[in-house]
Amino acid sequence: MKKRLWGALGAALLALSGASVSGASAQATEVPPAPKATSAAGWASVAATPPPGTNLQVMSWNMCGVERWGCTGTGTAAEKADVVKQYVQSHYVQAVLLQEVCASGLDDLMTKLGAGWSKSFAPYHWSQKGVRTASPCATGAGSDPNDLVGTAIVVKAGLADAQQYPTTQPWTGLNPPFQCATATYFGVRLCNVHVSTKNANPEHPDWDYRDDQLAEIQRVVSGFPKVAFAGDFNASPPDRAGNPDAWIWPAGLYSQGPGTPGYQECDQQGAVRNGRDTHDGGWKLDYLFSSEARRWCLVADTPRSDHHVLVESVTITPPAA
Repeated sequence: MKKRLWGALGAALLALSGASVSGASAQATEVPPAPKATSAAGWASVAATPPPGTNLQVMSWNMCGVERWGCTGTGTAAEKADVVKQYVQSHYVQAVLLQEVCASGLDDLMTKLGAGWSKSFAPYHWSQKGVRTASPCATGAGSDPNDLVGTAIVVKAGLADAQQYPTTQPWTGLNPPFQCATATYFGVRLCNVHVSTKNANPEHPDWDYRDDQLAEIQRVVSGFPKVAFAGDFNASPPDRAGNPDAWIWPAGLYSQGPGTPGYQECDQQGAVRNGRDTHDGGWKLDYLFSSEARRWCLVADTPRSDHHVLVESVTITPPAA
């Protein structure tokens, strides 16, 4: 059973929240009331023309940084930051898309990465019958209510035009953010995805918001000439055997092979929309899509999260002659 709730109200509420951005090249911007209103224009204002043959390595990882969200025993924030730094050093990662990261842990990561890196942070919210409250990383005595949990876009060589885009969310339940920012040197729009779980609304667990959210994400990313979008989609691939929820994927988002509409996924082989498991439970929930040509894809397990690390290397399309 599908249910479309509070799309317009959600846009208005998100417009009040914004995305926080820091770094030498970063600029904070307000969230537009509708995804298509300023997406292409915003991208064009910061688009770059990198030299021919330029490659970009993008990493996506659900860090499982919130202990109360079932992440006890996956390591400290410092150990999780070390995982990111490891891939930055070993696989020349220049852009990182993180889900379920604590603001304090993100600060530690930025210190470990050093100068030249910028970040955009967008918090998760809990909505209680439409009243939204930013979600803290920890609750209880001694916890810091200002240490929020969010998603983060972390980029080397410049970040600009960070924005959150509204998606259909549960009236009661967790509201994950959807944010994008431009990697200015590469001229690529990076979008961080965390789609709701299937039973996101505890009052109506049979209502599914994922089809609406994926369609809205598709409308946003399709407005960018060069884009990479990734994250925790909380959904199995449409071509995985026995998947009863394949219907949630909108046509033209997940490519069915060369020459077909949509975006190739990092771990996709040919026309089959599938890939290796990315979660310790034996599911593929994490995806990394790009408009740019794939060079290679890495899927790697880590004891520091229940989600695996994805890294994709793409070649930036040169401008038309």
